[in-house]
Amino acid sequence: MRYITDIDKETIKELERIMKEDERYKSSHRAHAILLSNQGKKVNELAEIFGCQIRTIYRWFDRFEADKIEGVFELKGRGRKPKLTIEKDAKKVFEYIKKNSI
Repeated sequence: MRYITDIDKETIKELERIMKEDERYKSSHRAHAILLSNQGKKVNELAEIFGCQIRTIYRWFDRFEADKIEGVFELKGRGRKPKLTIEKDAKKVFEYIKKNSI
């Protein structure tokens, strides 16, 4: 079995804050899993708690060990990309609103 151990007090406090306050549930789940592992929960128990594969838990641990707190958050470029961006499309949107407003 693999565990995340020897986490300093500052990191534990930051993980607790992420777990409680972060609006992205994936980051919250990752932080919670790392804290539970530090408390002695087994990987297969964590997979059952979070409804994911054991391999997923191992990946969370790998990223945390490599990147520390930054490894808990989503990587850039994940998720659906916006159809409109402020930088590129703001002028077009304002023109459309002016043109079509009553």
